[in-house]
Amino acid sequence: MTATRFPKALTPLPESLYGERIVAVGESIESVARTVTDVVLARRAVRRRWLLAAGACGLLAALLAFVPRHPEEGALVAVASYEGWIGIAEGSLLVSSVLLLAGVEWRCAVGRIAETVALLAALAAGFCAGTPAEPWMRGTGLSPPFGPVGFWQGAGIAALVVVCASHWLVGLLPDLAVLRERGASRLYGGLAGGWRGSALQWRIWDEAHRATALFGALLAIALQVGASVMQAASAVAGRQDTLLPVTYLVDAVLSGVGASAAVVVTIRAVHRLHSLITRRHLDILARLILVLGLASLYCHATTILAVLLHGDAAARDTVARGFHGDLAPAFWTVVTCGLLPPQLFWLPRLRRSSLAVAGIGTLAAVGAYADRAMGLAVTLRDASTLVSPAADIAGIAALAGSIALFIAGLIVALQTLPIISIAQMRALVIAHNPATSPAGPALEDPGTGAGRLVRGQSIVAEFASARALAAAAGLLRARDRSLRLDALGPVPIPEALEVLRPAVVPIRLRALAGALVGGTGVLAVCLAAIPLAAGAAPWGAWPSLVLPSLTAALTAGTLAALAALLAARGRPGQIADGQAGLDHFVLAAKVDGEPGEAERIGQRLLALPASDGRPLAIRMVDG
Repeated sequence: MTATRFPKALTPLPESLYGERIVAVGESIESVARTVTDVVLARRAVRRRWLLAAGACGLLAALLAFVPRHPEEGALVAVASYEGWIGIAEGSLLVSSVLLLAGVEWRCAVGRIAETVALLAALAAGFCAGTPAEPWMRGTGLSPPFGPVGFWQGAGIAALVVVCASHWLVGLLPDLAVLRERGASRLYGGLAGGWRGSALQWRIWDEAHRATALFGALLAIALQVGASVMQAASAVAGRQDTLLPVTYLVDAVLSGVGASAAVVVTIRAVHRLHSLITRRHLDILARLILVLGLASLYCHATTILAVLLHGDAAARDTVARGFHGDLAPAFWTVVTCGLLPPQLFWLPRLRRSSLAVAGIGTLAAVGAYADRAMGLAVTLRDASTLVSPAADIAGIAALAGSIALFIAGLIVALQTLPIISIAQMRALVIAHNPATSPAGPALEDPGTGAGRLVRGQSIVAEFASARALAAAAGLLRARDRSLRLDALGPVPIPEALEVLRPAVVPIRLRALAGALVGGTGVLAVCLAAIPLAAGAAPWGAWPSLVLPSLTAALTAGTLAALAALLAARGRPGQIADGQAGLDHFVLAAKVDGEPGEAERIGQRLLALPASDGRPLAIRMVDG
């Protein structure tokens, strides 16, 4: 893969379009790291209060988990909560992954938050999952290829959690090294492993990050579309609409963006991150909610009009129940929370209001939850197994417990890990604030003050930019092709890779191989086990085979990419020490020849023009 600049360089948009820069003027590489890590390294008293709040929420969730659930009853609230959290998780993961793959630079400040929301929402969905889903499957007339419904439900949640966690961990890896060097616990150093910020490590990280994003986006689409396709294959009236897959996907993305926007605004206000998460981010999130709200409004209005114009009696009865029947509470909640509030973002002033973005984002998530509840009520037409929402104590407990679990996880993540990607924000600062490039101390002549060099030592030069580093590396490589060079930096260094051309670990090939093995294995198991399930009606023929196999393939591919990255982060034969390259771009040259060779290399670097590759500082380290 050809090395590309990260993040993707975009033509600056007019200032009047969004009203504010994407990053504050005074932000630099060092200030970004300080701002983000200070949240984690806050005073113990402050952290203790937040962690006590997280513990209280976690304890509440643990207590509510013991409320008994009866599998013979249709627990509407519990299953709607499960599907609502799944929609938030898949929507947040899909948006974050697509923006990463497209190279959209404004995502740098909010991408980590969206990934955290996706992971915590998937865990909250697992809290709501359980045996109450069985009556709903019986109501549709569908059954899994083999085994109980709970097994397949758990497998789907596990796959979503694994993919979300893997993508989240890959993006977090460089930031753990920054925490390690800023005096955090040794645990962060152990998690960071051999991360040093070398050009090759950045290349591998970028490839693994994009691979996990691709698999995550595909998994989110597959699970949402697969659920609607399976319902279309059922015997339930009103569930065969061809627009249903699009409606499911749009509502999921809308709920994910809404929940992520509410969390972004909350974190921005609590920790005063206004210089990193600017009003322009709020404006863009509001515009995204507006577009998705328009798409959702179109899907619902088109469905209703199609039913009224040429629908059968059962479909018209369902629409009537939504206007003034037993489905009216859920239907009008969808209208007043999920469809109408996003239209308020036509007003520019509301798009830049923190309170409006958080409030309307939360309402969008509530509207998506009500839509899922209404769909489940339509699916189950036998009222004898239906527990009304007011009497569904187990479902209410599951919803409350999942919210408490989500809040507890969010507090813990915010207080222990960088909630904004330091690496991506640094790249954004370099692209938008070139005047804040790092400055080093006065140059040190390698021939003086360093003592007599011996074999096995290295010369390390610090540069203000990746371009200067690449120019110096090209000069040294042109003089001596056998010279061992290594480049390190706080962000990816594609310019240095073009000069050094190291051997690249094929992350994408390993991820593809893992996906093929995982998908083929599950497909073979399904084909072998379906004939053994006497009397089982598969999930609509081909979905019963394709959806589990595709889910397994995407999960296995994600794990393969993560494993390849972890295996390659501490490769032997590296030159520079681990602390180099955290705030500067560093070029290290291994001295294996005569002792005077190091002085000659240093003099060549010192002779470079200041505008074309001259280092900020030169020093000697043990090889």
